Amino acid sequence: MDNIITGAISVVIFMAFVLGLADSIKALPFVLIVVGVCAMLCFDFYQSAREGLQSEKSKKAGSPD
Repeated sequence: MDNIITGAISVVIFMAFVLGLADSIKALPFVLIVVGVCAMLCFDFYQSAREGLQSEKSKKAGSPD
């Protein structure tokens, strides 16, 4: 659960920084790249969090991974 909390904080800080940078630069190619990277970041975080929760659930149930 700690990994999910720290991961969520990291995602929020990264997105705030990069989206703010894209807003200040206002170049369309850079904005598109930033939006794509943020989408990939969110998707990867979702997958990692889901796998982590499933792993914790299986450890609590007593079954090996």
